[in-house]
Amino acid sequence: MRLLVVEDDTDLRRALQRLLGQWGYAVATVADGDGALALTASHAYDLLVLDLTLPDVDGLEVCRQLRQRDGHQPLILMMTARDSSASKVQGLDRGADDYVVKPFDPAVLQARIRALLRRSQRPLNQELHWGELRLAPGQTALWIGAERLELTRKEALLLETLLRAGGESCSKSSLLDESSTGRREVGEETIKAHMRNLRLKLTRAGCPPDLIETVYGLGYRLNPTHTG
Repeated sequence: MRLLVVEDDTDLRRALQRLLGQWGYAVATVADGDGALALTASHAYDLLVLDLTLPDVDGLEVCRQLRQRDGHQPLILMMTARDSSASKVQGLDRGADDYVVKPFDPAVLQARIRALLRRSQRPLNQELHWGELRLAPGQTALWIGAERLELTRKEALLLETLLRAGGESCSKSSLLDESSTGRREVGEETIKAHMRNLRLKLTRAGCPPDLIETVYGLGYRLNPTHTG
């Protein structure tokens, strides 16, 4: 996998290059947005680790211009020191796939990258089904028969992971990785809280209360008795 780090802070840029190299990625670096746009025009990268605040063309504009191009589209993991929902929403709206808030834990960064690269290998336009449930990957609108139910992004990612598992158990740690939205997670308790909210929404929409089962000592799965 080929990664491009776009970061104007020299020390952080070099640290990221060393770290990503240790994880087995081929890494190139550049210090500004113009350089990132030039490199991505001549080289195909699988993923960009892109700083939001750059000295010339900022990360939001880099995202916007990249997403307007034809041909290969790299994944974009935005790095931001602005821990606010507004700046994160802006990045996602401009085309970023995920984000991390600086300073970040290297283990969290590694998990974000792994999750993004895994998702990139999946068919993105194939609707997922379980009984009357229908969910298009990457979307937050769930269809239950003819009824539409709006989920949060985190809830949709959790349900997408369970749907892809097809009734097999999903561990809490895998759910944490796969449902990453870029926020700093506090661990498995976060998954429990979001799963509780997801179950409540599904039950209120008329789904069986045990549609999502707890697999004690492991995680969760979709109840195989509710496939029809």
